[in-house]
Amino acid sequence: MKIKSSDILKGSKHLWLPYTQMQNHLPQLEVESAKGSEIFLSDKTKLLDGIASWWSVAHGYNHPHLIEAIVKQANNLAHIMLAGFAVETTYRLAHRLCSFSNMDHVFFSDSGSTAIEVAMKIAWQFHINNQEKNKTKFISFKNSYHGDTTGAMSLADLENSMHQKFSNILIKNFCLNLPKNQDDLNFFEDFLNKNHQQIAGLFIEPMIQCAGGMIIQDQEILSEIFAICRKQKILIIADECATGFYRTKKKFAYEFAKNSPDILCLGKALTGGMMTLSATLTTAEIYQSFLGDNLNLALMHGPTFMGNPLACSVANASLDLFMQEDYTQKVAEIEKILQVELLPIKNFKKVADVKILGAIGVIYIALEWLEILKLRKEFIKKGIFLRPFGNVIYLMPALNIEHQQLKTIIDKIKEVLVENNYN
Repeated sequence: MKIKSSDILKGSKHLWLPYTQMQNHLPQLEVESAKGSEIFLSDKTKLLDGIASWWSVAHGYNHPHLIEAIVKQANNLAHIMLAGFAVETTYRLAHRLCSFSNMDHVFFSDSGSTAIEVAMKIAWQFHINNQEKNKTKFISFKNSYHGDTTGAMSLADLENSMHQKFSNILIKNFCLNLPKNQDDLNFFEDFLNKNHQQIAGLFIEPMIQCAGGMIIQDQEILSEIFAICRKQKILIIADECATGFYRTKKKFAYEFAKNSPDILCLGKALTGGMMTLSATLTTAEIYQSFLGDNLNLALMHGPTFMGNPLACSVANASLDLFMQEDYTQKVAEIEKILQVELLPIKNFKKVADVKILGAIGVIYIALEWLEILKLRKEFIKKGIFLRPFGNVIYLMPALNIEHQQLKTIIDKIKEVLVENNYN
């Protein structure tokens, strides 16, 4: 499409885009507005959004309840530092979020990556405060993704991921194969037996590794991983920035394990995708290890905008919706549509598999990078917005997407695959 805005034309000479080869990339789509699951472009094109702005816009774009909360707070107080000042909306969110997630304490920061960094720091210092200074390494799993900041990158699969080029620079952690069967679980348990004295904690994306390839896990295997860590007294850190808030049909994906984490990281849908905010939540046991007369025991960490009243106000409004409406049922209905409409694509000749979990639908298909770019363009021509990557085409729409809109997106996916002889 032709760019109309002079500001976009000027800014395009300077703006560095995410996950993009800036020398040669698809044109940016000039957005005029968005509502629900619809994006309206400046040339009057309408797109159905199948990925909810990287899975964050849980209640759809521009939900009136969320807008009302932001406007009300902005008219009162947009920001004040949390060190020394108490704002009602921030404290209300702390109480409600801990109750909602069954955790005890919360540290707010800015994004999913910073929530991970805070979790790493808390885990390290928990052991330092408990005179376990050798516990410095974390376990994560191959194909995992926990963010793009320095510490978070060290939890990635540094043999195969986009962060591989930094492998000689980053913190050295343990990156293991995600267990798939009893033999794998036995290896995992044996590894913990041999190395538990230097392990500070385990980072896991419960039930699905998202940006690492949309790899869906087995519920019983997840439960066993949690149990083995409990047995070895290894801290369990659940990264639910992508999976939290009913995305998997449960309130949080860790509930599939029938066990709770020691540390929980949240972001994305925390504010309904309206503003940037993240949270690192802990148990009382972890929090209490930081208490004492010695300042050195305290968590010396403080993002400038942590607990930002504007962001916390819309997070409270998002929680209102999650608590007042039956999102378990909404996601169950999405899951049923995906099972009926998306699963048949599994029979296409170039499709390796199709898997579904809650409001997540994944088509596994072998594609070259240029084929992926072509598919992105073809989807836009069909009036839908998707962003396939690696070997997956995935759907993670707003949790309140209209059923017919979801069916239309799936129909258009089928059309594009057929027209490109992938069937």
